[in-house]
Amino acid sequence: MTSPTEADSLMRAACARLLEQPPALVPPDAAALAAGLARVADSGLDVVLQRLVADAPEGSATDALAALLRPPDQAWDEAQEIDWAVRHWQACRAAGLLDEDEAADFGEYWRRIEWSAIRQHLVLLGQRHADERRLLARIAKTSARYVALAFLKRAMEARYPELFDLGFSLR
Repeated sequence: MTSPTEADSLMRAACARLLEQPPALVPPDAAALAAGLARVADSGLDVVLQRLVADAPEGSATDALAALLRPPDQAWDEAQEIDWAVRHWQACRAAGLLDEDEAADFGEYWRRIEWSAIRQHLVLLGQRHADERRLLARIAKTSARYVALAFLKRAMEARYPELFDLGFSLR
């Protein structure tokens, strides 16, 4: 297991590489997202699918950072995730790499990171990834934060009430 100091050093180096060479944008795969959503509910999540695809139709500049901050097999404390994200946001702002909305408001940048992560987690869920419970917990936590994802939250509450009744840990 990586120590917090090692993790911080590795994450900072990875973020620096992202800054030097931003990856190409990849549009969301609607079919893969639909497969993940089908693991949550048999129907009724078309509006969520449309919203997730419409949020980043060409892909998002936050996709690569979301993959670093929320990999399927590792969980960081949210305060640490935000710290890394703020540092990356500041560096991207200074380099002029963000659109106007992202550059003006870290909250918008963080939302885009979370939505990038939820898209990634839904795709992995649809592929029946080994860390399904961690993915479900992350999807539940994120869907509970955003009104636009309320249909997803309600569907998850119906199928996986234990994620909401007892609380959950990502570890």
